[in-house]
Amino acid sequence: MPFLEAVTANILLPLRIRNFRLFFFGQSISLIGTWIHTTAQRWLLYELTHSAFYLGILGAVSSLPVLLFSLPAGYLADSLPKRKLLVISQTIACLQAGILAALVYTGLVQVWHVLGLAFVLGTTVALEFPVRHSFIYELVGKGPLITALSLHSTAFNLARFLGPAIAGFLMARWGLASCFLTNALSYLPLILILLLINLPNEKKERLKNPLEGLKEGLSFAWRVLPIRATLSLIAVTSIFLLPYAVLLPVLTRERFGGGAEEFSFLMAANGLGALAGAVFMASFGRQIKRDRFILLNLSLLCVWLGASVLTESLKTAAVFLMLAGYHMVCMFTSANAHLQLKADDEVRGRILSIFSLSFLGLFPLGSTLSGILAQYFGVERILLGGAAVGLVSAAFMYIKGFSRTF
Repeated sequence: MPFLEAVTANILLPLRIRNFRLFFFGQSISLIGTWIHTTAQRWLLYELTHSAFYLGILGAVSSLPVLLFSLPAGYLADSLPKRKLLVISQTIACLQAGILAALVYTGLVQVWHVLGLAFVLGTTVALEFPVRHSFIYELVGKGPLITALSLHSTAFNLARFLGPAIAGFLMARWGLASCFLTNALSYLPLILILLLINLPNEKKERLKNPLEGLKEGLSFAWRVLPIRATLSLIAVTSIFLLPYAVLLPVLTRERFGGGAEEFSFLMAANGLGALAGAVFMASFGRQIKRDRFILLNLSLLCVWLGASVLTESLKTAAVFLMLAGYHMVCMFTSANAHLQLKADDEVRGRILSIFSLSFLGLFPLGSTLSGILAQYFGVERILLGGAAVGLVSAAFMYIKGFSRTF
């Protein structure tokens, strides 16, 4: 009982803070809508094109804005009130989902519509990522930060589990348009909550020369070794491992002979594992020593992703993807908290923007490359090659002793 009480106390610590509790509730609803949208978006494009290449392009177009705009977004996060920036980004995301719902419902949707609106959504993500994560720091402070980030990750990964499952149900019963409409409606509670949150010490505008501000953030990230090493591993993961998500529809059909429901099943399994990892981090994240922890989880992520490609059983692949999701979240949640705790208050938004650039911004490169190569060499070989690169990178970091910087 004392053990369970301690775990419960860890989890509830940030939820006792009213503003975080409200934000957590609104964000949880919005994230489910986002994953419904993401699942339906990939399947819509695959139905329109039947092409792995276009799925790779979708991943690239979705993440290209992060590559282009994440560093300026970090500058804005350190310079302007974060709550107002979040309201703007959520409103734009809501509108693009509504437009896509209307296009699909009327039968007017074309490939360029899907890709163009994906770019708009990616632009809101580029703005939101550093703002949202540094906003959590403002809501809770340093003490409960790891638990708060882990709870946010729990909500994100619960959405990874529920979103694809709900999307599969909606697609089968009412068609793709219902998925995009559901996402548009899911933004409304969060927008209202952001307007209601009261931050007495909300930071005011403190704009400086943009080029000097960006240079200051990049210099800090390079100078602090733990931050530099962590960002390097995140970049490798983004380029060589994360494209498995956009190629999963092809793997579902070509290797397992499945359709939309089987694809949603694999996505949901991956999300369930990620949810388990987030719950683990929320319960024990404050007690974990980060030495070698990121490297361990990166290695296991590579192993399970490779195993999911090699198996011939859909159910076995789902188990392996569940394990991959678990270790992926443990790795990224630990890295996020590590970067925030190592960063100074004045540059936290910019450090998180570099994290966003490494995590999501480099994804277009890996996604495009994987989509093109999969057309010529097959999805299985490309996914296995990415897992091999990840294992080699983790081994290199370990041999060089970089694990001690975590």
